[in-house]
Amino acid sequence: MNAPAATHTRSATTERAIAIVTTAAPIATGILAPLLDGSAAFTATLTYGGAAGFLAANYMGRLPPAVRANMPAADIAEAHRSPLFISTLTTGLALATGTLMGPEGADALLAGITTLPSISGIVSLGWWAAVALVPFKLRHVLRRRTAPAPAITALAGIPTTGTPGEDLVRLWAQHISHPRTGTHRGQELTLTTLTPTRWAGIITAPTGAQATVTPDAISSVYQVPTTWVTLQPGAHAGEKLITVNLTPPADLDPTTLAGAWRKWLSKPNGLMAGTHLQDIQDDPNTGGQVAVVVAGDNLDRLQHPDRMDLAGALRIKNPLLVSYEPRQNPREAVIRLMDRNPLEAGVPFPGTHVLKANANGYVQIGVGVSGFPARIQLHDPALGAQHCIVAGVTGSGKGGTLQLIGLAHHVNGSAIIYADPKGSSNPAIETMAAYSGLGPDAAMGALRVWFHILQHRIVESARVGMKNFQPSDDRPWVPLILDEASKLLGENAEHRKEATYIVNAGATLGRSMGMPVTLANQLMQLAQLGGDAAIRDNVFYGGSLILLRSDSQQKHLVDLPENFAGCNPADIPPAWSADRQMVYDPNTPPDDPKRTFGLAFAASPGAHAEMMRNYILEDATPYVDTNHIAIPADWPEWADRDDLANRSVLPDDQNGDDLDMPSTPGTLFASPPKKPASAEDKILQAFKDVADPIGQEVIYLHKDQLATMTGANGSTLDNALTRLTKTGQIHRRTQGGKTVRGEYGPGPQPSEGTAKEET
Repeated sequence: MNAPAATHTRSATTERAIAIVTTAAPIATGILAPLLDGSAAFTATLTYGGAAGFLAANYMGRLPPAVRANMPAADIAEAHRSPLFISTLTTGLALATGTLMGPEGADALLAGITTLPSISGIVSLGWWAAVALVPFKLRHVLRRRTAPAPAITALAGIPTTGTPGEDLVRLWAQHISHPRTGTHRGQELTLTTLTPTRWAGIITAPTGAQATVTPDAISSVYQVPTTWVTLQPGAHAGEKLITVNLTPPADLDPTTLAGAWRKWLSKPNGLMAGTHLQDIQDDPNTGGQVAVVVAGDNLDRLQHPDRMDLAGALRIKNPLLVSYEPRQNPREAVIRLMDRNPLEAGVPFPGTHVLKANANGYVQIGVGVSGFPARIQLHDPALGAQHCIVAGVTGSGKGGTLQLIGLAHHVNGSAIIYADPKGSSNPAIETMAAYSGLGPDAAMGALRVWFHILQHRIVESARVGMKNFQPSDDRPWVPLILDEASKLLGENAEHRKEATYIVNAGATLGRSMGMPVTLANQLMQLAQLGGDAAIRDNVFYGGSLILLRSDSQQKHLVDLPENFAGCNPADIPPAWSADRQMVYDPNTPPDDPKRTFGLAFAASPGAHAEMMRNYILEDATPYVDTNHIAIPADWPEWADRDDLANRSVLPDDQNGDDLDMPSTPGTLFASPPKKPASAEDKILQAFKDVADPIGQEVIYLHKDQLATMTGANGSTLDNALTRLTKTGQIHRRTQGGKTVRGEYGPGPQPSEGTAKEET
């Protein structure tokens, strides 16, 4: 954060001049008002009305903070709001009397006191009493000498006669607690803290009396705005705790995170109205500050802001200097305001040790803006292999990310199946893969090889009754890495139907077989994933997600998981700074932009997304152990892999437009029953076809997918789903206590409580 600007201290001469004008205004108005002609009187009345409304709002403390912050002599208006308001009332009476009643009315007001006990005399007496009250309240200011101000100690505004602490207590004794002339007689100050920026103490009233010292009195004596003074209850009614800031408090200084949040974001109608900050801390990693954003009592949860809106509201020139991370608690988030983004310099790849999976299958692929490692999960001890999505436009660092993910699998002994329809995206992965397919046809062949391994493992798992996949040298993890996925899965791809069939099976069943899917593409819309909801749900929402720089479609056409709230990959610029000087100077060398290669929003399953950057690794080839390239030795047809890569895996009856999922493990490529079947029978058969063979996981299907698999649609499908749900043969999927619209699973509803339908 930038250092706070030096506080401007209003001179004593200026304050004394304002006090004199405040005192003299009613009398001068009473003398001059009868001399005004019609137009001048009208102008004076309008001017007075505006000033009176402003000073009345000032007296009641109703001026908006933005107005107070930019108002000239705001500290004096705050300190003397009571005398200013009284002077406003008496001036208004003098103006009304002089303009409406002429010289006679003005004489009655100014000199009517001599006619007591007449009515005009009583009015005149009351007016003069109010006029005299103003200089009485300002007596400490009016009797000051106009000589040069005394020398200032480290505590600004306190005259020096002894130590700073002695001077501070002396002023209190003279003007506040003095037994005859003090504003709050006998209320003594015990100083407890004294620094160049603030002091604190305890106010103690005489026995039997309450502590009544006000911020106004303290502001007047120590020449600080009342907003810098904090009074809190003490141990009893006769005690108060006082803190006086000598520089602007953080929550009033817009150069601090707290001040900027209060001034611009949490104000009424602000971007984060109704919120406040807690646990504000300096962040040595960024040179700025970090805090917890908390929803106020009138909010049920935080509404996560768009990052560009947040940067604009905080007056940040570069959106890469602000980070917003949702928390598990829906009422909290973490805001990070940076002087510098630590990711700009990048972190060189530290070695393969960071890619060794821990006991829960996590590896480090980079560093987060918080300083914590950026991690993804390759596998889970209970759930099995974990899928992964990498999305980003050309030049965003997608290839480098895939290279790190591939090297992580290699380091952990996985047998990688690599498919690259483009043919030249990432040569390093080819060197570490057990099988590679480069180009559209060869990439399709790699998918077929991977699918045959999956088929074999499903059959073997059912035969031996394996519940949890346990890797071994002969039976390693077998990840599929598919780069440029839309080349095979996109709407116009030649092999779309077969590729979708394979990736669908892997996304649904691959986790429990130790065969995760990693998809990389520029965009992650459903049309780019074969139009298959099962792929989207199981891969996109069920695994690690790494969003590099993208276009706006990525945000607006894809419903990102909840843990990516507020993250828009389109907000990542191509370069850290792309601004240039307005006028070309041939003598100034151009400032070449530094690319944001590898900058992303990333999160593993269940974690919250954070801005991160991949380790800088130009080429992973030197880290590849070519003597230990793992292969799926448990698959007996490995020697025939090239021949199998040239054969379609689609069943004969699936060469048309309809695409059915694989059937049960023993008959993976079996055709659907030829005899007539009801819509209910087709739905139940569809769930059997995709069932987890080891019975560990419930496989859910979307209604659109069921329509494709069964050929039923419209009211026929809806009625069949309703009947099966009522009879307990299928149930609706629930997440977080709410029903996921349109998704169904086999069997009765699990006992997780009653779900509430989403609107």
